[in-house]
Amino acid sequence: MGLSDRFKEEKKKTTKKVEKKSAYPSHVQADLEMLEDIECMVLNKIAYTPVWFEFSDIEQKKLIRSYLNARLALPENAALILTEDEKDAFVTKILASV
Repeated sequence: MGLSDRFKEEKKKTTKKVEKKSAYPSHVQADLEMLEDIECMVLNKIAYTPVWFEFSDIEQKKLIRSYLNARLALPENAALILTEDEKDAFVTKILASV
């Protein structure tokens, strides 16, 4: 048994399946990839906005919500429909990530 064989067996022992629990409701699960892409876009937009932390909390929430609404209005995201509460949860999640 060579060194590489030992690592292969160790890897097999430690590999476990972890289910990813989503914070989004079941009707959004089908479009989860689109929503996650929007999350990444928002976080990148925030990262490249040098004055982001100069905005008040209310202004930050408005900016995130307007960006989300603009993305949801695009034809490629037409299948993704969020309620106002779900949009609020999205904004809260983004702000917690920053």
